[in-house]
Amino acid sequence: MYAEVVDEADTQFARRVDRKALAAVTREMSQVSNGRALWALASQWLVIVAAFAFVVMVDRWWAWPIAALIIASRQHALLALMHEAAHYHFLSNRTANELVSDMLCAFPLNMTTAGYRYEHMMHHRYVNTPQDPYWAGQQADTSWHFPRTPVRATLVFLGDALGLYAPNHLKVVLPWTYWGRLARKGQPGISAMEHVRYWLYVATLVTVLVTTGAWLHWLLLWVLPTTTVMMAFFRLRALGEHPIDQEPKGDETRETRDVTGTALENFFVAPLNVHYHLTHHAFPSVPFYNLPAMHLELEKAGLLEDGVNNFDTYLGKDNSIIQYLTRPTGSQAPVVSAPQAEPLQQPLHS
Repeated sequence: MYAEVVDEADTQFARRVDRKALAAVTREMSQVSNGRALWALASQWLVIVAAFAFVVMVDRWWAWPIAALIIASRQHALLALMHEAAHYHFLSNRTANELVSDMLCAFPLNMTTAGYRYEHMMHHRYVNTPQDPYWAGQQADTSWHFPRTPVRATLVFLGDALGLYAPNHLKVVLPWTYWGRLARKGQPGISAMEHVRYWLYVATLVTVLVTTGAWLHWLLLWVLPTTTVMMAFFRLRALGEHPIDQEPKGDETRETRDVTGTALENFFVAPLNVHYHLTHHAFPSVPFYNLPAMHLELEKAGLLEDGVNNFDTYLGKDNSIIQYLTRPTGSQAPVVSAPQAEPLQQPLHS
């Protein structure tokens, strides 16, 4: 079974890379593995359950912030899996794809897969243009405007961790939520099956909380991290994905980035290979577990340029995202000319 492609091919990529030569490997890497997807989902929830159990068993105040930090990282991973479902390559069966994503990824984070998908597909088609809802929202919110001094950058991430920017973030995700879409703040309209799934989820959650009496644990270990610590992780990842330039240069291959990241960075900031963002834009039909292989294809094709669309870490000293975000105002990353490939008419995606 191959993933369904729902976004348009990147024309800049077509001009710079021989799509025909990559067609075979792209088709192979676009195969969906239900087993790998379900194991990824199960492993996130196992860590979440273990973190809750840790707090109950240890019964000390210091266990709560540790557990909240771990849970926030796994909430971020659930967002990554919802993103997979938005591209229809989380599970090969579309009905199962929507059901599992909504019940175990989107609804627990107060989002809906279909609502997120609508804006995410616009992002892919119109990346870093006024038609891109992500880019437009970041232009309107000054907290996304970088570069900044190291102190001012730290204050932004600290503000996220303390929930100071929660209203800004909630405004962004409102069109992705059940209630936002119900109030016609987002698209598409809610289907009958989504209504059934959502209220089944709510009934299940309330039943569990009433039965266990774990209301405080749910509020402090689940609800609070989604609007605080997780958003700090999310902001750093998002800032690494695309430069927030007021005047985009018009070349998506240089305005979308891959970040290799360390194991610790990828656990908290970019779980499940979401740090290969340029690779994802170039090959949107490829599931997350095959993105490392396609990243190597971009490297072999000579598309990756250090300090432009390829970074080694998020927080390191050399070729890092934080170094780029805190560079002196007005300075730019080096632009290296890349070999041009002949444009090809056929799409890259299988």
